[in-house]
Amino acid sequence: MKKDKNTIDIKRMVLGLKPLPVKGYEKLDLDRLVVYALYILEEKEIPLYFDFICVGLFKLFPRKFSLPNFKQYPDVFRINNAVRRTTGALSDKNKKRWANGSPEHGFSLTDFGREIAKQVAQLIENPELQKDRKKHTGAKTRGRSSGDDVKEIKESDAFKKWQGEQNVNNHEFFAFLKAASYTPKQLLVEHLKQLKTSAITAKDKEALKFLSWLENKFKNLLQ
Repeated sequence: MKKDKNTIDIKRMVLGLKPLPVKGYEKLDLDRLVVYALYILEEKEIPLYFDFICVGLFKLFPRKFSLPNFKQYPDVFRINNAVRRTTGALSDKNKKRWANGSPEHGFSLTDFGREIAKQVAQLIENPELQKDRKKHTGAKTRGRSSGDDVKEIKESDAFKKWQGEQNVNNHEFFAFLKAASYTPKQLLVEHLKQLKTSAITAKDKEALKFLSWLENKFKNLLQ
């Protein structure tokens, strides 16, 4: 009976999660929202089982994780893909390893995943830090393409300065990566790697050249 009571209490905790303000997460990608949700569940000592994660994501971020035509229900297929991406389970060259596990056996956050979650928490609490992220609505919110990333790169202040052969300082480098000076170096390296992959996929040599230049110029901040 004790086990049943615990399960009932956990279900109530998950169902009691309150939706976060849309402006705090509408510009964030799904994978980071998943890691944040895992972190919140972990903090509340809720087991990271897929059904709890699924309902938790829907409760916290209904705008991102509801079915397009039935917004009162979670999009399980979409959630499953996003959760699996955080573990590197999908065939992806940039395996994140922000979490471990599977829908069948449950999940656990890695130390790296917790650092990501803390970064996401700051962005959710301070939407102004996301000012350079472009808002997507309707069907276009279903993930980002490499073209979206390249467009954002080329619209950044750092890229425009580089293009105009002007100096890019440390502050502008961190702003470009939407990070802070205390952000773990591993996160900065991963973000740059993901952007370079997008530039390669989009076959944009100029964006790739810029990212390689950033990587070399600020190597002292990445090692």
